[in-house]
Amino acid sequence: MRIAEFMPKNIPSLKPKALIKILEKGGCQFYREGKGDHRLYCRVLYNQHRIVPIDIGAKEMSPAYVLRIFRQFGFTDEEIEHLLK
Repeated sequence: MRIAEFMPKNIPSLKPKALIKILEKGGCQFYREGKGDHRLYCRVLYNQHRIVPIDIGAKEMSPAYVLRIFRQFGFTDEEIEHLLK
């Protein structure tokens, strides 16, 4: 088994605002302002609040960084692929 088999395909690099629109489509909500250019977003999953900081000041986020944010929110591969369509 290769690791690539467990990763969603075709994750693009995204600008922060585009990523936030996708996350909101998946049920994430703005939580509060963070330090500097960061904003905290929240997703309730199995009665747990998952809060993740997103750097709004970034020019573009790499596919690996985008995937890491999806994982921190607890999205499955299928959910990620559906959101990116």
